[in-house]
Amino acid sequence: MCQKAGLLIAADSTKKRFLITRANCDTWTCEECKKRMSQRWSMRASGGTRNMISEGESVDFVTVTSHEKLKTFSQCSYVWSSAWAKLHARLNYAHKDANRSQYLLVPERHRDGRMHIHALWNFDVGLSWLKTNARQCGLGYQCDVKKLTNGLQASKYVSKYLSKSLGDDVPKRFRRVRTSLRWYDIEAPDNALSSLSWTYVTTNRQMNDIYRVATLMSYDMYDVAAGCVFDDIDLDALEIYPNTERVIK
Repeated sequence: MCQKAGLLIAADSTKKRFLITRANCDTWTCEECKKRMSQRWSMRASGGTRNMISEGESVDFVTVTSHEKLKTFSQCSYVWSSAWAKLHARLNYAHKDANRSQYLLVPERHRDGRMHIHALWNFDVGLSWLKTNARQCGLGYQCDVKKLTNGLQASKYVSKYLSKSLGDDVPKRFRRVRTSLRWYDIEAPDNALSSLSWTYVTTNRQMNDIYRVATLMSYDMYDVAAGCVFDDIDLDALEIYPNTERVIK
């Protein structure tokens, strides 16, 4: 369970109780969240690839390098944004049907400190085409294209590169995974808890206010993770951490 974020609290009026559970900080520097998010992205990679193959699409695992004149990860990531926009436009044109094109991008920090981009996509372009166009868009000439035949291959590739560290010079708000709008997603579970209105609590003062409200309303305080009711709150023991990195997905 993530220990960096605050708490999520919801009032369950049907059972006269406040439900309390830990939130997730959703940062890649948190080992618990990194493991959970890696598993989720691996599942999305597998599901997206499987769906495209079942629809008769050709799916490739692609590696694109940064320009050799760029020496640091931050330099590579800065150039990548504009270079990818140009390359993506060319890929859509080559694919003939931009409405059906899909991609999932995962960056990797190479051993020389520079950034490589790995991708799953259905643009169905050859290695020669990719090398020429990537270079013309400001990226490196070294590229690789591997044809995939099942979702498990995609899952293994994505899991491998998400397990690697990107280092300490990653720009703020840098996205670890990027996808097209139509890429396969996992539906959120539909249960009684998902219909409640949850409040994110980061301070002991907020928690104390909720405890007072619960006392006035004769509501129980229910720990979702432990599966039990508790009668009092040791605010110091809760160790609520304000989350300042929640923007990173």
